[in-house]
Amino acid sequence: MMNKIIITIILTLLGSSFLHAAIEPAAPKGKLKGTVAAENDKAALEYATVALYNAETNELVGGVITDFLGHFKLPKPKEGSYYLTITFIGLKDIKSDVFEVDNSMDNINLGHFYLQSGAKELGEVEIVAKRAAMEYRIDKKVINVDKQLTAEAGNAVDILENVPSVQVDIEGNVSLRGSSSFTVLIDGKPTILEPSDALRQISSSNIENIEIITNPSVKYEPDGATGIINIVTKKNFMDGLSGIVNLDAGTFGQYGGDLQVNYRLSKVNFVFGANYAKRTRPGDVISERESSINDTTYFLNSVGTSERDFHRASVKAGIEYNPTKYDFFSLSGRYGNWGMNNGSDLLYEDFTLPGNEIYNYYSIDQTERGGDYFAADAVYQHTFKNKLEENGSGEKGMKNGNGGGNRIAQSQMNKHEIKLQLNYRNRVSNESTVNRLKDMSENIIGGQKNVENGPSTSLRVNLDYTLPVKKNNKFEAGLQARLGNNEDNTELWLYNSETGDIEFVPEFSYNTTYYRNFYAAYALYAGQTGKIGFQAGLRTEFTDRTIETKGVDDFILNRWDFFPTLHASYELPKDQQLMISYTRRINRPRGWQLEPFITWQDTYNVRKGNPDLNPEYIDSFDAGYLIKFDENFFSLEGYYRITNNKVERISSVYQENVMMMSFENVGNDYSLGLEAMLNMEVTKWWEMSLSGNLYDYRIVGELNDRDFSRTSTNWSSRFNNTFTLMKNLQFQASSRYNSETVTAQGTSAGFFTVDAAIKASFLNRSLTANLQARDIFGTALRESTRSSDDFYTYNKFDPASPQFRLTI
Repeated sequence: MMNKIIITIILTLLGSSFLHAAIEPAAPKGKLKGTVAAENDKAALEYATVALYNAETNELVGGVITDFLGHFKLPKPKEGSYYLTITFIGLKDIKSDVFEVDNSMDNINLGHFYLQSGAKELGEVEIVAKRAAMEYRIDKKVINVDKQLTAEAGNAVDILENVPSVQVDIEGNVSLRGSSSFTVLIDGKPTILEPSDALRQISSSNIENIEIITNPSVKYEPDGATGIINIVTKKNFMDGLSGIVNLDAGTFGQYGGDLQVNYRLSKVNFVFGANYAKRTRPGDVISERESSINDTTYFLNSVGTSERDFHRASVKAGIEYNPTKYDFFSLSGRYGNWGMNNGSDLLYEDFTLPGNEIYNYYSIDQTERGGDYFAADAVYQHTFKNKLEENGSGEKGMKNGNGGGNRIAQSQMNKHEIKLQLNYRNRVSNESTVNRLKDMSENIIGGQKNVENGPSTSLRVNLDYTLPVKKNNKFEAGLQARLGNNEDNTELWLYNSETGDIEFVPEFSYNTTYYRNFYAAYALYAGQTGKIGFQAGLRTEFTDRTIETKGVDDFILNRWDFFPTLHASYELPKDQQLMISYTRRINRPRGWQLEPFITWQDTYNVRKGNPDLNPEYIDSFDAGYLIKFDENFFSLEGYYRITNNKVERISSVYQENVMMMSFENVGNDYSLGLEAMLNMEVTKWWEMSLSGNLYDYRIVGELNDRDFSRTSTNWSSRFNNTFTLMKNLQFQASSRYNSETVTAQGTSAGFFTVDAAIKASFLNRSLTANLQARDIFGTALRESTRSSDDFYTYNKFDPASPQFRLTI
C-alpha cells in the first residue's frame, strides 16, 4: 500500500497527463522519435536530455537521454498538443514549436534537432536556426551553405563565388588567395580530378558546409600552395526512410536534378544518391595576336562566338555500421561521368608585315574533355573507453544531473581513437580537339585533330591515432602511403588537302607513363592552457617518382621533404580571439607539365613540358582577429606567403602564327594581404555580409637571362544582403568585384558582377522554390594580355547574360 502511495506522488509531480496515461488500462501504442546533433558539424550528440511537455499545462510528461547515435525515443502520450525541450552541456537549449499527437499513427518521427550557440527560431518541430554565414576555428573557416541562396542548384564553384579568400573567374576557374594551386577534399577524402574540375562535379544541394583551410596542420597532405578546400556533404541521423529531390532548369539550355536517399535502421545506415546537371556558358570572343620571327611580323585576329558546356552525372551508394558506441565502419562507392565541351565559330584575319595581302577564313573548333571515374572508400574507427565509462560513472553522472553531463562533454572533446582509411580512385580522361578551316565560300582548306587520353589510378592508405593528454591536450600521429600511376597518350592528325582526310602524324604522337608514390608520417601536439590554444606538428614525406617515355631516358626522382606547422590562439575579453599560424607546403608539377616533347593543343597552340621542373615550396604565415557582438561578428586576417621556385607558364613563338606554352622555375613570388569580413543582423528581417581582400603581389626572377620582376596591388570585395520578406519568403542580392592582377608576362583584367535570388517554401518547408538571376548587368567580362619581345596577345570573352535558373 505504501509503495502505491509513493508511486502516485511521483507520478503527480511528473504531470497530470503522464499520470492519466499510467492509470488508464491501455496506454497509447507507439513512440515519439527524433535525432539530436550539433549544428556546426552535424555530429550526433550522445547524452542530450530530451523532455516532453504538455502544451496546455506546461507540465512535464516524460523524458529521455539520447544514445550514441543521437537518437531518442519517447513513449507516445495520449492525443493532444505537446512540445519538446532539448539540452546539452555547452550548447544552447532549444524548445520546439507545439506539435499535435494523433493516436491514429503508431510512431511519430519528429525529425532533426540541431543545437548551437546562436540558435534563434524554431519552425514546426524542425529547427530553423539562423546560422552564421561563417564560423571560425583555430585552423579553418567554415562556410554555411544554406546562406547562399544565389548558388542553389549550382555546384561548389557557385558557392565559392561569395566566399572570402576565394576568387572565381567568369569561366569558373577557382583560386584561393590568388593561387590556383590548392587541394580539394570531399568529406576529408581526396579526389582524382583537378581542383576546379572536382568542384564543378559537386551539387550545391548536397553540401552542408565548406571548410577553407589556408594553413592546414600536418595531419593533412601538404600539397597546394594556398591550402585546402574541404567540401562537407549532408548527413542524416534519422531512423527510417528519408530523402531529398531537387530539379532545376534555366536559360541557355541549363537543366539538372539530384536525389539523395537515406534508410537508417538503428545502427545501420544505407545511403544512395544520383545527380545530373548541364551548365552552359555562351558568349562572344575577340582575340588579337602579333608574333615576330626574324624581320617578319605575323598578325592573327579573330572574332566570333563560343559556347562552353559542363555536364556531370553520377551515382553513389554506401553503408555505415555502428556495431557499438565505440566502433564505426563505412563502405562507399561512386561512379560518374563528367565533361567540358567548348565549341567556337570564329572569323580570322591573317596578314604579315612586310606584306600587302590579308587572308580571311573561318575556324570551327570543337573540344571535348571528360571521361568516367570511380571512387571507393572504406573507413574503420575505434574509440577507446575513457576512465569514466570504464568505471560506469558516465551514465550515472547524466542521471544525477548536470555535473555528470559536464564530465561526459569534457571527455568527448578529445577522444582516444584510432582510424584506418582506404581510398581508391580510377579515372579515364579523354580530350579531343577538332579544328576545321574554311574559306569564305565554306570550302575546307585545312584542319587538324589533337587527342590526349589515358587512365589514372591511385590508392591512399591512412592510419591516424589520437591520444588525449590530461584534461585539454591531445597527441596525434599517423602514417600514410599514396600510390599512383597514370598513362598519357597524345596524338596528332592533320588534314590532307589532296585526299580530304585527316592523317595520323607519328612524330608528334607519344605515350608516357607516370609512377608517383609518396610515403609520409606525422605527429602533432595540441591543447589549451588558460586562454591560450596551441597546436604544433611535423610531417615528413618521401617521394618516389618515375616518368617513362618511349625513346627517351627515364626521369627518376627520390627525395625527402619536411613540413612543420604551428597554430596558436588567444581568447581576449568579451568574445574576442586572436589566431596565428605558420605552415610549409609544396606544389608539385602536374604530369603534363613534365612531358619532354611538343604536344599540339590546336592549330595555333603547342605545349612543351619540362621534366627538370622543381616543385614550389611555400612558407605561409597567417594572423587573425575575431570579435563577436550579439549574433554578429567582425574578422580581420593578415597573411604573408612566399613561394620559392615559382613555376610560370611561359609563352613564346613556335612558328608562324603558332605559340608555344612551356613551364619554368622563374624565381620567387610574394603575397602580403589583409582580409576583412563583417557579418551583422541589421534588423530582424535584414542580414548583411561585407568582405574584402587587399594584397600586394610581387614576382621576382629572371627569364632567358632577363629580369622580369613585376608587382601589382590586387583587391576583391563581396557584398551580400538577405531579406526575410515573410516567414517563408527570402530575397538575396550579392555582388563581387575582382581587380586586375599581373602574371610573369602580362595582366588579367578585373570584373564586377551582381546576382540575385528569391526563395519561397511551402507545405511546412517540405517544398521550396528558388529563382536565381546571375550576372544581371552583363559585366562579368574576361580580358587578358601577354607580351614579350617577339609577341603580343589579347583575349576577351563576353558571356551571354543574364542567366536565370529555377530550382524546386
